[in-house]
Amino acid sequence: MKKILILLCLCCAAAGLSAETSLPVETPAAQEEVLASKIKEIADRFRAVNTISARFTQEKKLAILNEPVISRGLFYFSKKPSRIRWEYTEPFQNGFLLDAENTYRLEKGVKKKVKGVLARNIASQMLVWLAFDLQSLSNSYHINLLENGVELTPKSDDNKILEKITVWFSKTNSQALEKIQMDEPGGDNTVLIFENTKINEPIAEELFS
Repeated sequence: MKKILILLCLCCAAAGLSAETSLPVETPAAQEEVLASKIKEIADRFRAVNTISARFTQEKKLAILNEPVISRGLFYFSKKPSRIRWEYTEPFQNGFLLDAENTYRLEKGVKKKVKGVLARNIASQMLVWLAFDLQSLSNSYHINLLENGVELTPKSDDNKILEKITVWFSKTNSQALEKIQMDEPGGDNTVLIFENTKINEPIAEELFS
């Protein structure tokens, strides 16, 4: 009887081992295909976004300070034509306005034209992040998918301003962003938290003029 039990145990173990070894193993090519499919799904989702408006809270954490510097404001985005208004309302009133040709600084609601490549490059980069243009992002960043967002790391170390950008999607609106965290090489970071986000709703033209 003991011999029969031992044989049964051995058979069960062999069957389990056989079932385990027969499980399909995902190849690197298959993993890349799954990743590409998920990225395309996200890109298609955000490609349908034509306008965005939201409130934001910005938390700037500096290594030399114990507490983050907190600012709040509003932002508006329009895809056609491509424009963005980023306006701080507290503790100070300032910001910037970007259109297809020019960049303006906002001071207490008054806009002043800004000359210089750096200011426009920074504003243009923010436009890409906020609109979540994955096609443009993939040219400059490696994309790693998270459970409810993506992690972006620069492909080049040349003039690298940011170490990493982490983007979280809204849990209530798949076309909206909930939070962006921008980590700098020195350890400082900036966190943007979005609230009351409205997608594809009309935006008053005077906000961009």
